[in-house]
Amino acid sequence: MRRTLLAAALILLGSHVAAAQPKPPDDPFDMSSTQKRITELGLPTVEGVAALEKDAGELFSRQECAKAVAALDRFARQANWLANLISAGLQPFYSASYDARKNFSQVSQLAPYETLANKYKEKRDRAVVMEAECLLQLGQKERGVGMLFKSLELISMSDSVWWARARKDLYDVIGVK
Repeated sequence: MRRTLLAAALILLGSHVAAAQPKPPDDPFDMSSTQKRITELGLPTVEGVAALEKDAGELFSRQECAKAVAALDRFARQANWLANLISAGLQPFYSASYDARKNFSQVSQLAPYETLANKYKEKRDRAVVMEAECLLQLGQKERGVGMLFKSLELISMSDSVWWARARKDLYDVIGVK
């Protein structure tokens, strides 16, 4: 019994010591997560994302939901990835201290890029709502509700039309009046 208690105490102590060890700093040259995204999604361009948006929008408008689901998903992912790449160009500003940001004289040059990134996020959010609506039309309620739930986490309050649309779709499915 004593040996068991001693062994348990040593294991707990060892795990506590291991947990207390400082984590090694992030490797500034580790680009594996970015490279993985590039491998999975490629390098989006404004023109390429616009073409995906057009194709997905046409399929959705024609209510070709079986095809639209995949097209909307691809468009949403590409729009999101493009927004993230645009935002990466702004990261040094947002990572800077308050004083450094306050003293930065070229903020007006960054504003169009932030607006553009936000525009692509808004397009992504709307595509997620459209995809959810297609899934519901196809009878895939669980997936559709999951997409609506996600869209409501993403969508901006200022996008009141699409917020209301997603909310109504969700409430209709779950029977809330």
